[in-house]
Amino acid sequence: MAVARHDPGRVFPGRIPQTVRAVDFRLLLAFDALLAERHVSRAAAAVGLSQPAMSHALAKLRQQFGDPLLVRTSTGFEPTPKALELIEPVRDAIRQVNGLFTGGSTFDPGTSTDLYTVRMGDMNEVLFLPPLLRRLQEAAPNIRLTVQHFPPSETVRALEASAIDFAVSALIKHSKSVHSLELAKDRMVCVMRRGHSAATGRLTTRDFLDLRHLRIVQSAGDMRFIEEALAKRGLQRRVMATTPHWLAASYLIETSDLVTALPQSIVGRLTSTGRFAVRPLPLGGNEFSWRLYWHRRYEARPGHRWLRSQFEAAARDA
Repeated sequence: MAVARHDPGRVFPGRIPQTVRAVDFRLLLAFDALLAERHVSRAAAAVGLSQPAMSHALAKLRQQFGDPLLVRTSTGFEPTPKALELIEPVRDAIRQVNGLFTGGSTFDPGTSTDLYTVRMGDMNEVLFLPPLLRRLQEAAPNIRLTVQHFPPSETVRALEASAIDFAVSALIKHSKSVHSLELAKDRMVCVMRRGHSAATGRLTTRDFLDLRHLRIVQSAGDMRFIEEALAKRGLQRRVMATTPHWLAASYLIETSDLVTALPQSIVGRLTSTGRFAVRPLPLGGNEFSWRLYWHRRYEARPGHRWLRSQFEAAARDA
């Protein structure tokens, strides 16, 4: 009589649970695409499904997880906390299954169809995205990028939750679970319209503080760039307006007597038209670095390593 043999390392030593037997791997692919695209039609196109089939997949996912997963807002679909909690385990499962059939350690940029989500502000897009896209077009024409924008505090949470793969920003405070590398050095300068009364002569700290300012911050608690330097010295400037948009600031100061502080790298592109005057900031702490951030769970992933090298090369091109 045959004797039953038991493997103590087997995941399910007895009957496989119904919840596991009911798993459709294609639903995991659909979930990954939905969280990346935040749009049913685009997610359907990304995985080769029709729009009705993707809607059906979303309905099944909601039923299986007992959660809406994606909810409609005024700006489109947004993931629920449950969806953000699930996305990294789902993506890990997809990578591990893919690794079983591909070897897991190889990456060919010429044939890769990976999708990466990158946090960038409008200014970072102007500085780094054109040379990066040129490089991808030549070496990895099927890799896709989705750019999103978050304030600094939300950027760290998005990296930790795997809602994004990379972030390009500066002076972000983060835990040891987030790694970074320097893309480029930069400095803040004072910018105003060409005919401004402060466009010539020496600009003292007192003069700078007395000017009417346009402040650029990404969120209420954003103290990066010159805000922290002012606070450390107990100084205040005359802020007349606040915006989170770097590029819009140039148009706002061109038609007013407001001044603002902008990174020198972007100012070099703006002043080529002769519309603006640029003055050194009479404050310390004006230098900083643009950095690429990612979560350490992706440190050894071949595709991530390759794309990090492309960001570095694009920064040199820029």
